[in-house]
Amino acid sequence: MLIGIDDTDSTAGMCTTFIAKELCKKLEVIGFPRLIRLNPNIPYKTRGNGAVALNVKTGNNEKIKKIVLETVEKNAIFEDDKTNPGVVFLEKRNFEDYNIYTEILRDFYEKAISELVTIGEADAAARQVNAEVHKFKSGRGIIGALAAVGADLSADVTYEIIAYRIPKNYGTERKIDPESVFEMDKKTYPKTFNNVDLNLNKILILPRGNDPVFCGIRGESPEIVSEAWKLIKPLEEIEDTLIFQTNQATDAHLKKKKISELMPFDCAIVSGRVSGEPKNIHGGHVIFKLKYYSQEIDCAAYRETANFRKIIRKLRAGDKVTAYGGIGKYWAINLEKIRVLKLKKYYEKINPVCEKCKIKMKSEGNGKGFQCKKCKKKLPEDAAVLKEINRDLKPGFYEAAPDARRHLSMPLVRMKNRC
Repeated sequence: MLIGIDDTDSTAGMCTTFIAKELCKKLEVIGFPRLIRLNPNIPYKTRGNGAVALNVKTGNNEKIKKIVLETVEKNAIFEDDKTNPGVVFLEKRNFEDYNIYTEILRDFYEKAISELVTIGEADAAARQVNAEVHKFKSGRGIIGALAAVGADLSADVTYEIIAYRIPKNYGTERKIDPESVFEMDKKTYPKTFNNVDLNLNKILILPRGNDPVFCGIRGESPEIVSEAWKLIKPLEEIEDTLIFQTNQATDAHLKKKKISELMPFDCAIVSGRVSGEPKNIHGGHVIFKLKYYSQEIDCAAYRETANFRKIIRKLRAGDKVTAYGGIGKYWAINLEKIRVLKLKKYYEKINPVCEKCKIKMKSEGNGKGFQCKKCKKKLPEDAAVLKEINRDLKPGFYEAAPDARRHLSMPLVRMKNRC
């Protein structure tokens, strides 16, 4: 039986993976539990927008369902307005046509990670596959729960080992030996990734919330994240660890679209030409316009993306680029990374050199040509030499800083290793 759970955490704390961890103690779980990140642009998400799914060995299914629902009721943060848990049970014996059902689930998952999905759409998909749905409050969590059950990780998969705190330490500062984290990264990167930001000398494995998670280490395999955890030196007692199979760092949320096809909250890959000079706006953000035929949209590199903004500032009108990101609160693509495909050549006029005196000639004024200060020889305006301007930018991929990177965004180091 497949079990999906979502939206049990809150903006202040808790973590849906904690419920998965508790259920792994009580149920016979087959394989790794799954941590499935959903569309990061959705405005009503709690924090990381992650759902979990378990594949459990069947037996007394009603007892299994009771254990799951009681665990959710015990741990979900119901007092938070944004917390609306959902639980989905899908018994494989209900699959009248396995191929059709898996296609329905896969399609729903792909939409839930890249577009806006309604509770009604989740209800309809659940009915189509004979899934049993349980809603708490508005029940919006059934969207993520069903998506987690239907997640197709066959194209790409990553892993995260999560360490959990003992209850008395909830809400207190996490205590860790920082040098052990950087040493872990040094020994395991790039098989582990997004765990530190070396430019900022910042540790990224520690969450900031008031929740049961001590840390999470992301990597390519269960073996490497286990090895990485052994290198970490926590300075507080750890209750448990659990490895999750995830869609993190896979770019699974990004779909190729034209500007005219974009909808609010979409995650997309959009190509076009830069149609104006990048502008610095209030807050330290950088914006430029991307154009494809008559359609145009703003692309934004926010302050949090750090040095990525320096790359965006180097773009010029006419450059051909591909933007990777999502539509957020404003009608603009929040850039996760960018691919510079082709740079437009720009030139500057250089005063000609006098052939006789071998010195640069002086301009006589706009449209009046040039004269050698030494021998007084004159040349017309069109004698100016055109010199290509060094753009200090090369075609290729550029990405936001690790500290600003979204869970689903594939870091360039993974892209290189997959080529």
